[in-house]
Amino acid sequence: MELVLAGRRVFKPYRTRSQRYAVLVAHRRCGKTVACVQGLIDKSTTLQREHGRYAYVGPYLGQAKEVAWEYLKRFAKPIIANKNEGELWVETVQGHRIRIHGADNPDRLRGAYLDGVVLDEYADMRPSVYGSIIRPMLADRLGWATFIGTPKGRNGFFDIWNSAQNDPRWFTAMLRASETGLIAPDELADAGKDMTP
Repeated sequence: MELVLAGRRVFKPYRTRSQRYAVLVAHRRCGKTVACVQGLIDKSTTLQREHGRYAYVGPYLGQAKEVAWEYLKRFAKPIIANKNEGELWVETVQGHRIRIHGADNPDRLRGAYLDGVVLDEYADMRPSVYGSIIRPMLADRLGWATFIGTPKGRNGFFDIWNSAQNDPRWFTAMLRASETGLIAPDELADAGKDMTP
């Protein structure tokens, strides 16, 4: 069963990638969270094994819920068999589960496995959350990982972007507001008067 989801054209290369890992540096209001939530749903519909587990991880659980939970419920609605508002997960008709998590309580993730994960605003997370907790969760099922965010200086997200540049296991994309055409030029100019580059 494949669920066809609409999305912004700038994310088509990401959504059709073959690489196991991905890093997306994207401007505000680009649609990276929507694209990645849809990507979690896409991958869950094509998984051939039973009991798939996927996660969207934000820096804080409250933030992750605010940013991604409604998108997950809306876009997965045609394939939801069950959902839990308190635990922030949906289960698909195929028995796969997609859950919202926060990196502020990383031990909550321990002990589980993942077929795929999205780490949103990774610059605001401790890098050990991925290296010590999430990466081992991907090992036995050869799960995939996507890191998304906006530039915030030299940090863990910056390091991942740099190391991924020449690694064939990684899909990389930098989506600049001045190049995507998603924000009107007049709005970009106006925002430039109030914001730092």
